[in-house]
Amino acid sequence: MEVREVWRQNIAEELKLMLELIRRYRYIAVDTEFPGFLRSTPRNASKEERYRDLKSNVDSMKVIQLGITLFDEPGNMPFPRCCCWQFNFCDFDPAKDAHSEASLELLKRSGIDFDKMRRQGLEADLCSILLQDLLNSCRGLRWITFHGLYDVAYLLKLLTGAPLPDTLHGFLILAGSLLGRCYDVKHIARFCDGLLGGETGLVKMSKMMGIELAGTHHQAGYDSLLTGLLFWAIKMAFRIDEDAFVGILYGLEVNCIRGPMTAMPFHPCCSRRFFVAPPFGRMICFHGFS
Repeated sequence: MEVREVWRQNIAEELKLMLELIRRYRYIAVDTEFPGFLRSTPRNASKEERYRDLKSNVDSMKVIQLGITLFDEPGNMPFPRCCCWQFNFCDFDPAKDAHSEASLELLKRSGIDFDKMRRQGLEADLCSILLQDLLNSCRGLRWITFHGLYDVAYLLKLLTGAPLPDTLHGFLILAGSLLGRCYDVKHIARFCDGLLGGETGLVKMSKMMGIELAGTHHQAGYDSLLTGLLFWAIKMAFRIDEDAFVGILYGLEVNCIRGPMTAMPFHPCCSRRFFVAPPFGRMICFHGFS
């Protein structure tokens, strides 16, 4: 399995390729790598407490990698071997930025070269604008995650360049407005016999479904590919109706919006880039770009 590594020098050509493909391959399996957790959430925490910890962690830290794998409706990928993209960001500085030491060591052991990322990685703000153009080019996208609460949160932060909404309700509305349909494979697995109620990790669950994939876990490209393959394996084996699981993220099942929402476009306004989140009626401004 080969990963298309995205750096500062090749982001334009890689986004152009994705733009050509995304009209046909509308399922996007996504994973993020980030520097751990500053606040841990107890298992018995309420949904509101869980969201407060999520917001505190995501607002305080920077995304390190974004992994994207494209699939079409039957579950096919664009290429047989080069099938996922790994965006490497330069914004995180281990010497200065908030992180968990244990998480940082895990990412280093997984092969992430922070020195190279600081030198050759791309700025999150630049990636944000290019991803907005990509998402505006195609409606009806469907996002696949595994235990995806933090992945969705970091993706929203990347797209808006703003702190997460103050409330859980606001977060769910913003996620539905920006992304439309989203699925969490770990939640879906709770309803599948033999998958331990979903209470296991991505790699182990994939092996349980007969998926053996060469690559490095805890890198975003590999994990996004594994997430997508697992989604289709479960969907076919258990005859899952995906519409029954739209918008339900593992850990926030009770509070999630259960009906699909239509993703809304980003709108340019004057000389800056703005996004209007229609359910809020408020405007988010992307500063510093003409």
